Amino acid sequence: MNGILMALFGTLGTFLITALGAAGIFFVRREVSGNLQCGFLGFAGGVMIAASVWSLLLPGIDFAEANGQVGWLVMTGGFLLGVITLLVADGLMKAWYEREKSTQLTLGKSTAMLIIAITTHNIPEGMSVGLAFALAGQNMQDTALLSGAVALAIGIGIQNFPEGTAVALPLVKEGVSKKRAFVIASMTAVVEPLFGVFAAVFARFANASIAILLAFAAGTMIYVVVEELIPQAHMGENGKMGTLGFVVGFLVMMILDVALG
Repeated sequence: MNGILMALFGTLGTFLITALGAAGIFFVRREVSGNLQCGFLGFAGGVMIAASVWSLLLPGIDFAEANGQVGWLVMTGGFLLGVITLLVADGLMKAWYEREKSTQLTLGKSTAMLIIAITTHNIPEGMSVGLAFALAGQNMQDTALLSGAVALAIGIGIQNFPEGTAVALPLVKEGVSKKRAFVIASMTAVVEPLFGVFAAVFARFANASIAILLAFAAGTMIYVVVEELIPQAHMGENGKMGTLGFVVGFLVMMILDVALG
């Protein structure tokens, strides 16, 4: 199986887990507590930071050096490019929301920004999983790469589950039907297979760019964690829940990656 198909199946899996989490809206009768939400956000941040290091940056450095590139230079450039790209995109989306909220948007600001934030951070997640499988597909003799890609997909999938519910719940609270809330929450993750396959296709035809793309995905993921997840994870009554969630998420992803890789 080539890397593109592997990327498709891997990212479809993470998308379906988000949809499964969103389906929880049909069974949850009350709002999830603020502390639990903070724990989920912290967990997602821990997974993404660990994934950025073990599944993206370290394999990227190895790949760059194996192809005669200066590992640290390529990875630094790609990382900064990812951060700058999301910095610009974040500013544009917030400006768009402020311009359109008085005419077209009916959702509350916090709910709309939550949907935008979750969708935005699903893009680098999809890219990271797609690139990991693309790299594994091009080096099938290296079973550690395939194991690492599987571990990354599992880690991203685990933290996607509560995200689906976290998006659906406030939608229902604002009067959206459960069925529509389920669809909207699920669609926040549709960008994962789209960008995962795109990244895998690009990497296949520009093999030398894989290292910089891995660094780019890592930069965007870490930007999302620092800009969105960590601040929101400490907004609950008990700020320690976000910290504890982060620690658990980091350890889970690290164990998955090291054990499988």
